[in-house]
Amino acid sequence: MDRRSLLETARVARGLTQDAVARRSGTSQPTLSSYERGTKSPTLTVAERILHTLGFDLGLQPRVTFREVQGDRGRAYLVPDQLWRVDPPECFAPLTVRESDGRRRTFDFLKRDGRVDGYLWLLQHGDEEQLFTHVDGALLVDAWSDVAQGLSLDLRHLWHPLVYAAGEAVIDQLLIAGLQARRPKSLTRQARERLIERLAAEGLSAEQIRQVLRRRESTKPANVRAR
Repeated sequence: MDRRSLLETARVARGLTQDAVARRSGTSQPTLSSYERGTKSPTLTVAERILHTLGFDLGLQPRVTFREVQGDRGRAYLVPDQLWRVDPPECFAPLTVRESDGRRRTFDFLKRDGRVDGYLWLLQHGDEEQLFTHVDGALLVDAWSDVAQGLSLDLRHLWHPLVYAAGEAVIDQLLIAGLQARRPKSLTRQARERLIERLAAEGLSAEQIRQVLRRRESTKPANVRAR
């Protein structure tokens, strides 16, 4: 995938030209251009100096890799090995795509409904660059209960462990908040079975389902637990 280099991303984020950055960081424009194109590699010290000039620190983050998985009806999906963060304002930037019939469609990521629809499209159709550029891990966790409903079961199961690992407490709340709000008493056997089926449909493993049920029991009011 052809992504912007780290130095180019930082420069563009500040709205500066290569000439301006080169003057501020004590290098030449042709050299900076070579760094950004990847035809020449700066030393770590030089890279840090240029980034500091732009108001950034050089840090470490896990490397995300994608694998292609064959889903139902022969469709291929890209699935990462972990979630990642997209810094604002990029994570809220609109996404315009071209549908299979040739029509253009734009998703407004500033609105939660727009993010849900956008993430749903990206998880089903996005390429590696689109996924990495527009899918923010924390925002996906927040939207997952709605996004998952629109996914096929196999694709939901592929992404759910990643979402659950990134925000299992949030997922638990989203899955059972409505049920808890309406239930002042202990779960009946039938209600417990329905809850287990619902959690299983979301892709949780047996151990994860037990964790959710244990959390649910631990959050009951004292007078309910005593019964």
